[in-house]
Amino acid sequence: MKYILILLWIVLLGCNSGGHVLKKIIHIQGRTMGTTYNIKAVVHQDYIQTTLEEMISKRLIEVNQAMSTYIKDSEISKFNQSLAGAPMIISADFSYVLSHALKVAKKTDGVFDPTIGPLVNLWGFGPEGERKKPTKEQVEAVKKYVGYEKITLDHGKLSKASKEVYLDLSASAKGFGVDAVIDVLKKNNIQNAMVEIGGEVRTMGESLTRPWKIGVEKPVEGSFDQSVVKVVTIKDVALATSGSYRNFFKNEGKSYSHTIDYKSGAPVETSLVSASVISDNCMDADAYATALMAMGTEKAIEFSKKNKLKSYLIYSDPANIGKFKFFESEEFKKASM
Repeated sequence: MKYILILLWIVLLGCNSGGHVLKKIIHIQGRTMGTTYNIKAVVHQDYIQTTLEEMISKRLIEVNQAMSTYIKDSEISKFNQSLAGAPMIISADFSYVLSHALKVAKKTDGVFDPTIGPLVNLWGFGPEGERKKPTKEQVEAVKKYVGYEKITLDHGKLSKASKEVYLDLSASAKGFGVDAVIDVLKKNNIQNAMVEIGGEVRTMGESLTRPWKIGVEKPVEGSFDQSVVKVVTIKDVALATSGSYRNFFKNEGKSYSHTIDYKSGAPVETSLVSASVISDNCMDADAYATALMAMGTEKAIEFSKKNKLKSYLIYSDPANIGKFKFFESEEFKKASM
């Protein structure tokens, strides 16, 4: 799960030269994917939003039914429960998100991996897991089922090498949900909006009189004070953040985050506490924010520079306990001006 909060909603009314209100901002909100969604859209003053709310809700239910491991009869759950060898025909949504996840997996040499699910579940971060530290033997037993090369996606047909292979698309499905809502808004001739699901954001156009502004949350472990370390202005792009300071548990005084290192089979040990990425679509930003967190500070900075990623990283300062240091790529600076 990702942990950036929308902290600055610009809610302003626009007027014509005669002072008459021409447009308004409507607010649509609800729950999906185990979190909340918030939508701000600029519409004509007489716009009726009931139909739009229904269309958005229906679309998010479709996305959830395809890729939620928390729904026992979802497509992804059916695949996870299936046997090896028999190809399963999957929906266009599922195929699209998984295809993208596999591309990111290859580009990051497996650091980002949609088959990491068995390890996520072992450490208790899955649908029914108990958060506790497993034994080394348990980790090694599960690791052999992890690896994106253990699944095959061919023209909408999905198969796996062994029945224990388990897919988890939580690192990009939420971002895809944001993109899906944006598409619904476009089909309804809405050109200016902000869509947020569980902290993942994408904007179209501007608010009534100024660009949309997003706050990057201060990464304080266990805190929900919603203070920000940076405010960014974004237009027609997406912003996603992954962090280690929300979804974690402690064992014998040590914190274990939900981001798993596929090599060790254990939560990543790194000074990196937050990774934000700007991209043209939210699914892409979502996936790469997660990948950077899994890489750790030095590799994340190196990867960002090499791939010209629009990234903003926050990491602990080893010389000053409780203080942070920051990396902001040149591409991020240009995209958030």
